[in-house]
Amino acid sequence: MIRMILLIGLALLCAQLGLANNEPRNTVVVPPDALADYERFLDGRDPLNIRDYSGRYSSREVVEMVLLQQALAAAEVTLPIEFVAVDSGSAMKDALRDGSAVAAGTSFWLGELTPLHEDVRISTSVISRGQFEVGFYVHPDSVVLEGQDVSSLRQISTRQWQQDWQRLTETGFDALVHWDAWPSQVESVRSGEISFLIAPFQSNEHMLLELDDRTLAPVPGIKLALQGSRHLAVSRQHANGAFFNSALQLGLLRLKEEGRTEQAYIDAGFLQPAVHDWYRIEVGNSHSDWQF
Repeated sequence: MIRMILLIGLALLCAQLGLANNEPRNTVVVPPDALADYERFLDGRDPLNIRDYSGRYSSREVVEMVLLQQALAAAEVTLPIEFVAVDSGSAMKDALRDGSAVAAGTSFWLGELTPLHEDVRISTSVISRGQFEVGFYVHPDSVVLEGQDVSSLRQISTRQWQQDWQRLTETGFDALVHWDAWPSQVESVRSGEISFLIAPFQSNEHMLLELDDRTLAPVPGIKLALQGSRHLAVSRQHANGAFFNSALQLGLLRLKEEGRTEQAYIDAGFLQPAVHDWYRIEVGNSHSDWQF
């Protein structure tokens, strides 16, 4: 680890010496809802000074935006960035490919980034394989699921979320409905049209998923792990890409060594100690074990 940090530090110095005098705009693309929650989460605070990452508007996406800036600072780099909202993950990748953005401020699955390796640099993992656990979210007053085989019930997701869709299908969930818009997914479960959806655990006391006036609750005692690791991505086509990548890699390694990255995800509710002992659905588990 020390040797890796020294090598990255050397690369960072070389990249810094090679920066042009007229630096381009350092745009970091993020989802619109993440940007809105990030601004509410900060509430005027300096992101570099945050050590308690909990709060009403905290989430995986929000703390990743904070950690990105703290990683640059941990690498002792001053590089002004500007978060810009884009509508989809595909649009974020396009901005990285054409160099209009220096980086994405939210993580991607490794499997999504590997095909883009000619245009995108991939950071050290921010979420390790097997860490990404999700709950089965239902209407808070739902009694439909009691004693039922979960795999036979109607679930909703979108094929755009490849890891979610693949994991559900390979673990035996057959009644899977495709719908792209997240608010519509939540509404379909709230209305009772769909039995449940999967979502990361939330940071509030009861891990409730809240979207506008809609509220869903996780079914206690059962969870699903999405496979793969998640990483931040930096553009190879942006003029500052090499410098930004070296600083980000060095800073993330330092944050991980001191445990700050994991603590941020715990504070945000993404990593939930409360569900540590819950039954975890895996490929090959008997369906008789999947009863709520």
